[in-house]
Amino acid sequence: MNTDPDLEALLPTGSVDAGCAVSFEVLHRYVEQELAGGHPAGSQPGLAAHLHSCPACGEDYQGLLGAVELFGDASPTAH
Repeated sequence: MNTDPDLEALLPTGSVDAGCAVSFEVLHRYVEQELAGGHPAGSQPGLAAHLHSCPACGEDYQGLLGAVELFGDASPTAH
């Protein structure tokens, strides 16, 4: 497969991508940090890369962000 080097430079997320399982475990912290005015992409670049490259996890992120804005507290609860 021949890829354009300029395109590869724009998409360097593969090497730092945290993956779905790790992302799911810490997504609540990422959302809470963002809503507190922090910059979670700077402190959690692997998660930021994954949310950018995985549509399913990106939807989970957007959904959790919206839910926390409406209802508060993103921390998971035990049942």
